[in-house]
Amino acid sequence: MLPLSLAESDTEAPGMLLEELERRQDDVLAQLDDLEAKLNEVLSGLKIEPDTTPLD
Repeated sequence: MLPLSLAESDTEAPGMLLEELERRQDDVLAQLDDLEAKLNEVLSGLKIEPDTTPLD
């Protein structure tokens, strides 16, 4: 029998972990886009123009 570190399943392989991290990152970025859209809608309702100055 192999030690646990050598007997990891395919779902825990480094490539699979990277895919999972990328999927989570995409989910978070989509959530941020949704929040930004909602915030812009609220600001628009208050007649406030959002600051579009790019951040460095």
